Amino acid sequence: MSNFSSYSVFLDYNVLRGFCWSMAVISAPCNIMVIIRFLLINGRYPRKLSNKIFFSPHRSRFSISRNPSIFLLFNVTLGDLISSLYLLLLAIGDVAYTYYYQHLYGSVSNYTTIRNDWVISPLCTLSRILSQMALLMSIILTFIVAVDRFILVVFPRSRHKITMKRAYIITTVSWLFAIAMSIAVGLLSAQSAARRSSSNFKSFSHLCNVEPSTKDFVYKISYLELFIGFGMHITSMIIYIIMYRKLKQSQQKFLTTSSNWAEKRISIILSSIVLTNVSTYVPITLITIVANVNPSYDTENNQIFSSVVLLLYVNAVINPILFISLSAKIGLSTRKVGQSSVCSPSKRRLNLP
Repeated sequence: MSNFSSYSVFLDYNVLRGFCWSMAVISAPCNIMVIIRFLLINGRYPRKLSNKIFFSPHRSRFSISRNPSIFLLFNVTLGDLISSLYLLLLAIGDVAYTYYYQHLYGSVSNYTTIRNDWVISPLCTLSRILSQMALLMSIILTFIVAVDRFILVVFPRSRHKITMKRAYIITTVSWLFAIAMSIAVGLLSAQSAARRSSSNFKSFSHLCNVEPSTKDFVYKISYLELFIGFGMHITSMIIYIIMYRKLKQSQQKFLTTSSNWAEKRISIILSSIVLTNVSTYVPITLITIVANVNPSYDTENNQIFSSVVLLLYVNAVINPILFISLSAKIGLSTRKVGQSSVCSPSKRRLNLP
């Protein structure tokens, strides 16, 4: 086989190669743009400059340093950026190791002597860490955002709202936990990959996620992460359904018409993020159950399984688009509501970036 890309990250699965490249190229700039938007609004830029670049009425209510809801969404975007970096590393590694194998084995007539250097490379180890960090932060922060919106909508006068202090504590603990777990899982998976045969080329291993041959701590953690993630996303979806019903029932009770419309729009768009998460977790959960029931089902060298693994990171593409849409809709609503006391930041944390 003279095509050395068949030994690189995506082997001979060109559909998987194109899927990863597409997500990486779209998600990275989109998430960077959303992060810049957050920082621009939060920074001490002249109002004229901020409004010219991004429409942002009542800038203080959009600040990540003053609004806990926005601070949480900012951290969600950081998590999405990590997903983008993971996808980008796979795409770059695919090109780099295609040329690497060609340079190293280009004059060799027996291609069975090619060693799998990708899965034990530092780039793959870094990808393992980033992949786990992105998934953990997505699970944790998406659920926290849902709880935050639930309290604000269903219990607007509650003393248990997520304040800035609580938001800082929650996100700090979440990031520290995700970083520690990701490093542990990534390094243990890398050690397991190094013990495998150097001529072993499996599609799932090449995605630099959890190493399939690891049957102890790492594998238990991956199963726990999968099922807890699926459960938390389902719970978040139920929370948004309850919120939407609450808003529908209390249209005139708490909010003005424009403000209520904005809250509904927020709930619909944020629930779309959760719905996407649920949709991406369903296929891999079902395949994992089938693989455990039927041991003969090979997930290590299965293009479908590798595809649904990459599907877990599709929110890195969808989320920034939804955030931009959310910003435009809420911007329109704040123009309508104006300085109404019912939307005052001290009484009701309505607006999102």
